[in-house]
Amino acid sequence: MRIDKRILFPVVLIVLLLLVWILSSNPEDTTGQHTQFMMDTIVEIRAIGTNPEDAIAKAFAEIARVEQLFSRYLPSSDVSKINEQAGEWVTVSHETIKVIEQGITYGIATNGAFDITIGSLVTLWGFGTSTQRVPSQAELDITIALVDFRAVEVNHNSNQVRIPEGSMLDLGGIAKGYAVDQAAQVLRANRISKGLINAGGDIATIGTRPDGNPWRVGIQDARDTTAVLAVVPLTNSTVVTSGDYQRFFVEDNVNFHHIIDPKTGYPARGVISVTVVADTALVGDIFSTAIFVLGNDQGQALVEATSGLEAIIVDEAGEIWTSSGLNRDQLFQK
Repeated sequence: MRIDKRILFPVVLIVLLLLVWILSSNPEDTTGQHTQFMMDTIVEIRAIGTNPEDAIAKAFAEIARVEQLFSRYLPSSDVSKINEQAGEWVTVSHETIKVIEQGITYGIATNGAFDITIGSLVTLWGFGTSTQRVPSQAELDITIALVDFRAVEVNHNSNQVRIPEGSMLDLGGIAKGYAVDQAAQVLRANRISKGLINAGGDIATIGTRPDGNPWRVGIQDARDTTAVLAVVPLTNSTVVTSGDYQRFFVEDNVNFHHIIDPKTGYPARGVISVTVVADTALVGDIFSTAIFVLGNDQGQALVEATSGLEAIIVDEAGEIWTSSGLNRDQLFQK
């Protein structure tokens, strides 16, 4: 028996102690808040500043622009063009080149736990479609051979990219974080002094809350999604969570989630939730996935060895590990 339990709603709860927005000290500042469904998730933007409605509209437009570049499900995107012409050099935007190169760099930094050529495996499992299934080992063996970020070629002079024939680029593990970072830049450029962007668990904050205190972001409990596991204080920072409860299906009483280990071809096991605090949502996106794939011990080592990175890891036994730069009393206060 197969039960499709794909979850499209945000996986991280925003916890705000203020029930009413308080205007900043600048009497000309006003507040705005809007929600749209984009990038296959719910995106919420809150902003305080001069003309926040205009700034929010521009931020949503920027997210839409990024999605048009990087979504492999949109036929006109740069990523779709690369995949359709696998084996050939494809001319794309300089921005696409930049993001692909970041994916390659972090693939090296995570020893392949993050791999931008994971697309063929995701397609094989059917995640994001109505035909989710457990593939055979023979199918996995063939497909795993097509997954290798090191085989992606980039030509700076001509703004061209080439992937091996049969390979499939998937920037899903980096594009949402990049879009959130870009939207935050747009808000700042439009005189937003305080704000928050929540794109289905990729969260960026601008400044502080209206009362001058840090924003307080609640992290969803992976096994009780109506509860908050921890509360992370943020000021001009980001937090991203990856969990096995976000997108999955159940077959023969086994949960098969969408975070695939590029080396085995199967959903990664060992942890159920990884939350990363970083300067950018792009970095948080990448490392939350990589740490999940690496598991508890290797994931912890990667966090502690990476400057500017903090994390909360919950393993399959429900044990919670927090990196040395986080205050546990502050995170888990009642």
